[in-house]
Amino acid sequence: SKRAGFIRRVCTPCAKVVAIVDRAGGEVGLAGLVDIFVAEGLTRDQVDVVLDAQVGDAPTIRDRLTSNMTNHLMRNLGMPGRQSPEDVMKVRTAMRSGGGAGTWTGGEDPPDHH
Repeated sequence: SKRAGFIRRVCTPCAKVVAIVDRAGGEVGLAGLVDIFVAEGLTRDQVDVVLDAQVGDAPTIRDRLTSNMTNHLMRNLGMPGRQSPEDVMKVRTAMRSGGGAGTWTGGEDPPDHH
C-alpha cells in the first residue's frame, strides 16, 4: 500500500519477497523460506504483508505456497496432491469467518458429536 517510487509499481521489499517465492517454486519448506527472507534482510512484517496481499478475488501468495507445500507433502506420502490455491483460499476464508460445519476456533474444544 506504500508508494513504490516514481517509475516502479512494486516496492523493493515486495519485489524481493515475490522473487524469492517464485524461485523457491514450492520446493523449499517454510523454514527454508524464512532463512532466505532473513538472508535478504527482510523483516517478518514486510514478508507477511506481501504473502497476505489480496489482489481482487485471486488467492494470496501464502495460499499458493500452502497449496504447493501440501501437494508436495502428499505426493511424497504416495497420495495425489490436488489442493489448489483456490481451495486453500476457501478454507482460510471459512476459518476466518468461523463458518462451516465442523469448524471451531483455536483454544476451544471441538463440538460434541452425539
